[in-house]
Amino acid sequence: MTNHKWTDEERDIIRRDYRHTRESRRELAARLGVTEYGVAGQIAIMGIAKSDDRHPWSPEEKEKLANLIPQFCVRRIAKKMHRSLNSVVVMAKRINAPRRYREGWFIKREACEILGHDHKWVQARIDSGALKATSHYGERPSKIGMSAWHIREHDLVRFIRKYPQELVGCNIDIIMIVELLAGIVNGQLNAKNEKEATDE
Repeated sequence: MTNHKWTDEERDIIRRDYRHTRESRRELAARLGVTEYGVAGQIAIMGIAKSDDRHPWSPEEKEKLANLIPQFCVRRIAKKMHRSLNSVVVMAKRINAPRRYREGWFIKREACEILGHDHKWVQARIDSGALKATSHYGERPSKIGMSAWHIREHDLVRFIRKYPQELVGCNIDIIMIVELLAGIVNGQLNAKNEKEATDE
């Protein structure tokens, strides 16, 4: 079976109708025409599993997370480790694993992870001018140019402040958004970026 492209509507159905039972997962899978594993993956990503379904992080998992976090987006790591998005983000903070090495800007894929939407949704906001972005290479990137878009930190902050209604609570990277709005980068207050975002 090919990879299923999940829509916001399908996630809303899972969020609304999941009853924290395997039978519920099977019913949702049948209704949506996907595998039970696929539904379970979305449940984990959205962080809506029952609290007693959760298990502590082992030292080996923490080490694996520290190795993965600089290489892959948080959502992909959550799938790899069968953890919720929130669990991965929180643990990365606890073990002081750097989420990215660059400061002051993001690529499009990172913006997708932070805003909790797919690349088409983010691209539509770039095209409309709501989210300011530039190309690394002076030309408009292709459809697969996820790493070619250059989104400055204060432009992302400005978008979040101007369009908060566009964000879906269970999908956003809440810790990164709070840090961005507070002007914090890697645990340090970034007064320059905060001032730029406020002035614009």
